[in-house]
Amino acid sequence: MGITAEYQSAFTSSFQEFFGNAKDIGWELYSLSSESDDEFPTWLTFTIRNPLGGRALVFRYHHKENKFYAHLKVQVIPGEENWSLDQLFHKKGYTDLDADDILSSGGEWLFHSLARHYFGIIISFCPRLLEPDYFLE
Repeated sequence: MGITAEYQSAFTSSFQEFFGNAKDIGWELYSLSSESDDEFPTWLTFTIRNPLGGRALVFRYHHKENKFYAHLKVQVIPGEENWSLDQLFHKKGYTDLDADDILSSGGEWLFHSLARHYFGIIISFCPRLLEPDYFLE
């Protein structure tokens, strides 16, 4: 299995484990990747979007930099706000770990570790994160 399929599979299966069927809750799932550079794409992205709530979760891994970013994008007029999930979760006391901690300890199941970390926090502490009435401050 290539890195792109592994990334998408990890996030899709972990999403289903924690949240169930995306269509049942009205959310949309997207996977994108850059054009392959040598053997691997430069970046991989998994997005969960609530089209009615104007919010999306975006998980992006940059292969060459070995960096992972998790953001909540909130539609505002005009444009959008980007909230770092690591900063938001740390500020609210949900976890002391961040993406760098997971990257350093994820091992062979790196993408599953990342997905389970973020989805586990969301389902435990803020399952309505993508709803427009969920207060972020």
